[in-house]
Amino acid sequence: MPLELQVLANEFMTETIRRLVLALPEDAPTYHPGQYLTLHFGDASYPFSIANPPGDDHLELHIAATPNSRDSDHIKQSLNLEPTAIPVSFPLGDCFLAACPEKPVILVAAATGITQMKCLNDWLHAREFAQAIHLYWGVREPTELYLHNELEALARIDGFTYTPVVSDNIRQWSGRTGLVGDAVTHDIQDLNDYLVFVSGSPGMVYGTLDQFIASGFDAKNMRSDVFSYAPR
Repeated sequence: MPLELQVLANEFMTETIRRLVLALPEDAPTYHPGQYLTLHFGDASYPFSIANPPGDDHLELHIAATPNSRDSDHIKQSLNLEPTAIPVSFPLGDCFLAACPEKPVILVAAATGITQMKCLNDWLHAREFAQAIHLYWGVREPTELYLHNELEALARIDGFTYTPVVSDNIRQWSGRTGLVGDAVTHDIQDLNDYLVFVSGSPGMVYGTLDQFIASGFDAKNMRSDVFSYAPR
């Protein structure tokens, strides 16, 4: 049964990415970092990763507009009506952390998959995770790096590295370019020393997994929601 949550904020972070904040009542279900929820608009339901770790009195979502998408248009139209409350189902997903892992961590995100990785990263930092965290964020355009300044600031903390990777319009970008999976395999000598979380489309996740396996990676060390909702 969906839970009706009050809308605290419904605003644009960039021209194409909306920030939606929903109040959590005291009797709301608990969730693990990395889990997601579904928003219900009429008869349709849409999944979104939760961007903030457990412990807050709210849930934060980052919602990107997708060109030529009926689902994206429906979400946009529904949120443009400025609802005061939205039915939500959560917690969902089995790609999460219930305790700090014994291995260092690699977080790999494509586009707004960064929200799930941000949640995991923030939760680990709050628990003073003693091992290394490597965050890789792949986007097409440099303008899609909407959390870039925040993550660069975090990268000044010992034990955390942040590597943005841009695949298109690289003339406007002075950093790493190409595919995000290539950047990971270039930087990390033995991926089996790490627990790896990946968030992106099924094509991106499985492509990254196959690339890692080709370099000697054991697939049991990778976590992704794609493995559950789009098994192959």
